[in-house]
Amino acid sequence: MKCQFCDHPKTRVLDSRPGKDNNHIRRRRQCPECDGRFTTFERLEENLALVVKRDGRMEPFDRNKMLAGLRRSCTKLPIAEDHLTRIAGLIENRIQESRRRKLRSQVLGDWVAAALQEIHPAAYIRYSMVHRQIQDLQDLQKLLDEELP
Repeated sequence: MKCQFCDHPKTRVLDSRPGKDNNHIRRRRQCPECDGRFTTFERLEENLALVVKRDGRMEPFDRNKMLAGLRRSCTKLPIAEDHLTRIAGLIENRIQESRRRKLRSQVLGDWVAAALQEIHPAAYIRYSMVHRQIQDLQDLQKLLDEELP
């Protein structure tokens, strides 16, 4: 791998270990030219399911898009980024285990909502309002009555 400091074409791996979620490998590298040290992360490139949107369009599953939705739902709440990353990893694993080639966005949204419901009620409500397209107070009250303990 090329050095990020001096662009030397080769670096040496000093340490390699699995990440916390076992979905990636963390490598500590050193450049023989400038002695610069840096960390890289290696993740398997997976061809996960296509997500079928409400209007029928299909797009490849995008982990970053899901993480962005999780982050928006958890804004200003005491939820660590590590927790959101773990949720994303668990949902990716669930997609792989389902072995589906196509996955409806509603199903994916239900999985995300269920994960958020376990960690914080406000995050769950924020996400569900977008996912279920809640437009008025009656629908919001129905969500609160049905879903929250």
